[in-house]
Amino acid sequence: MIFWSWGRRSLNRQVSPDHVVVLTYGYFTLMFIFSVAYRYRYQLATATPQGWAARSVSDDEALQMLGTRPLVPNLWRRFSIFLIPIGVAVAVLVSTAVS
Repeated sequence: MIFWSWGRRSLNRQVSPDHVVVLTYGYFTLMFIFSVAYRYRYQLATATPQGWAARSVSDDEALQMLGTRPLVPNLWRRFSIFLIPIGVAVAVLVSTAVS
């Protein structure tokens, strides 16, 4: 049974006909449900006759190209693993309050 997994994923958004902003990030998943995303890195991919050429860009430069809609993983993918210790703390508080 696979209990955890980790790796890298990416999201992308086209900002012009020849340019795409790509966000790559690391993730850790527990039981395919709870996860955390970390280490964000932006790249600008440009279409060329030979294929896609990518170069790293700073966070500020990527956010400028993306405009008002930032490119980030959803809240569940970023922070859901923190629900486990919160759930344990709530269970302990409830059990001590009951007894």
